[in-house]
Amino acid sequence: MQKKQVAVIDVGSSKITAIIGERGVNKTFVIKTRMEYAYDGYADGEFFDEKVFTAHLNEISRKIVSLTHGKIETVFVGVPGEFSNVTVKESQISFPSKRKIKEVDVDALFDGGFAIHSQKSTLINRSAVVYELDDCRRLADPVGSQSGILKGKLSFITCDNYFIDLVNDSILNTGIKRVEFVSSSLAQALYLIEPEVRDRISVICDIGYISSTLTIIQGDGILYQTSFGFGGGYITAEIANKFDLDFSSAEKLKSKVNLSALSGNGCYSLIESDGEYYQTEHIKSSVIFSLDNLCEQITTSLDQSGYSLPEYVPLSITGGGISFIRGAREHLSNRLSMSVEILSPKVPLMDKPTESDVLSLLNLALEQ
Repeated sequence: MQKKQVAVIDVGSSKITAIIGERGVNKTFVIKTRMEYAYDGYADGEFFDEKVFTAHLNEISRKIVSLTHGKIETVFVGVPGEFSNVTVKESQISFPSKRKIKEVDVDALFDGGFAIHSQKSTLINRSAVVYELDDCRRLADPVGSQSGILKGKLSFITCDNYFIDLVNDSILNTGIKRVEFVSSSLAQALYLIEPEVRDRISVICDIGYISSTLTIIQGDGILYQTSFGFGGGYITAEIANKFDLDFSSAEKLKSKVNLSALSGNGCYSLIESDGEYYQTEHIKSSVIFSLDNLCEQITTSLDQSGYSLPEYVPLSITGGGISFIRGAREHLSNRLSMSVEILSPKVPLMDKPTESDVLSLLNLALEQ
């Protein structure tokens, strides 16, 4: 029996990644094809170069059709936080008498909980933070339980039609018949964080190259989400501007930084043969300056969320923006006065924060 194959496209803030894959043993993956395209990215809900973005999507879609001989007709596209919005609503339905709750009742609860009144967005995901029955029991799945009422704290995610239209126009003329839009933040939460941990409350900050998204999750739903302009590229730009370097050289210096190393009079070498050396502490100070700006944005985002987080809840960092800077996690933890952990997929050979987005999408697509 042939295994189910799916195609997913992750839209990052510096590159687009596409994967054709199937389920492996023990919840792992078998990657059949991987494609990556660097591009200028996005900020403030808009792409810097729409033509390049759509051209890449078009090429990816044609390759998917060609490589699978047209067998894959649906492509799953992850929607970044920049192009999505979260609305949390409470909903309730009552029954004439106590009875067993069915799937259709859960659908009715969601249908009565939210309606879109804007022509600028489309509902792409809906999930429950928690359900409650008439005996005040709170549970993650009410189907099969006896109750006279069904309550729910529900999370609805909409996507900007600007993003949907660009993607559909690029993909649906290639042989792909359908595009399934999925919140990247929700996919990450459901895949990377265990259900019993989510049931309490969790926080993920996905830090990319020029855009980051902070998400507060509970149960299977997103309580709060916000995006802001910050990423690894901001740190590179700070080094480049301060030392009058090109981005490539600034990236090389950034990769040498170890914030946990003891202070001293050492230097980082860029090109030894040309005698280009930079004081270690000067480079570290530039990185710390940028990370402190990140901490301010995280603090502001958490304050604006309106949620009070228990002290035991860590901030889970993922994405490639700062995860590979040695000592960055410890600096954030000290600066924010909270536990900070690096979140990555638990998959052999792919257990890197940079794989979080695309593997979360792949997992969700295979679960559909």
